[in-house]
Amino acid sequence: MMTLPERFKCVMKKKPLDRIPAIEWAPFWNLTVDRWKKEGLPKNLNSVYEIQDFFGLDKCCQSGFAWNTADTPTPAHYGAGIIKDEADYEKILPSLYPEPEFSKEHIEWLKKTHEKGDTLHFFTVHGFFWMPRDLFGIEPHLFSFYDMPDLYKRICYDYSEWVKKVFEYVMNVFPFDFMSFAEDMSYNNGPMLSKELFDEFLLPYYKKTIPMLKGYTYCFIDSDGDITKAVDWYAEAGADGMFPLERQAGVDVALYIEKQPNMAFLGHFDKMCMKFGEQAMIKEFERLLPSARKGKFIFSCDHQTPPDVSIENYRIYVKLLKKYAALAAEK
Repeated sequence: MMTLPERFKCVMKKKPLDRIPAIEWAPFWNLTVDRWKKEGLPKNLNSVYEIQDFFGLDKCCQSGFAWNTADTPTPAHYGAGIIKDEADYEKILPSLYPEPEFSKEHIEWLKKTHEKGDTLHFFTVHGFFWMPRDLFGIEPHLFSFYDMPDLYKRICYDYSEWVKKVFEYVMNVFPFDFMSFAEDMSYNNGPMLSKELFDEFLLPYYKKTIPMLKGYTYCFIDSDGDITKAVDWYAEAGADGMFPLERQAGVDVALYIEKQPNMAFLGHFDKMCMKFGEQAMIKEFERLLPSARKGKFIFSCDHQTPPDVSIENYRIYVKLLKKYAALAAEK
């Protein structure tokens, strides 16, 4: 029997396999877990790993690296920034870019779960759109491409040097199955910046970092919203795949696997149909099955399962996920 990491590699390489991974890439929403605990989920289960195991999913667990520290200022509210200009950046610079390091306990847990062969592990860093946005704040960030281009590029240069340190560290610590750059660069009408701005402000730093991963692991870009244009941009940047392909944004994986056949895709199962029961979920899996059979596509929820999904409907979802994971491997 194949291990889960072996199945994942077969998907990425378009090789024959017994079934595609039956995973949830996103952690469970706390409101959803609260509901499920009222409906039968054991109250002592809290970690993503434990909850995935309870439902009989293939496990998929995320490890993260933060570019900030406890000494970094925090924004006044969601969407607010912590710098306004280069002088502010200079002030907080000593609190940024800590040495990347996992605890001994986390490394032991990674190795222990990896040895079982039933868990995919990935790690995450912020991308070159998201990280400056956290510094500037949502609205000033969009103006910063025009108002402070030199500062934007300086931040991305500094940050890319830190990302390189992260990559060097993980490559010597653990064989992660894939990694992701958290970007959320798109909304329901497409990217929040032009191709010209992407090429000038983001692309150079992706081309500086992503090649380090070749031969070690796969690089995915995590962006919500309509990524129809961004798929091509990140393919040029060297990314191996994208997720979560939110159905409500009108995305279409069938289009993506045709125009970027070397990229892989994860997600795209419309989470909004889950509350309607088995027949609605079967219809959604049937929509995705032809694309999954072409390879390099793993269906999974297109983001966190919402709290309007009962534990019973989630059990049905997992049952169908396993069924269609096997059907997707049939040729």
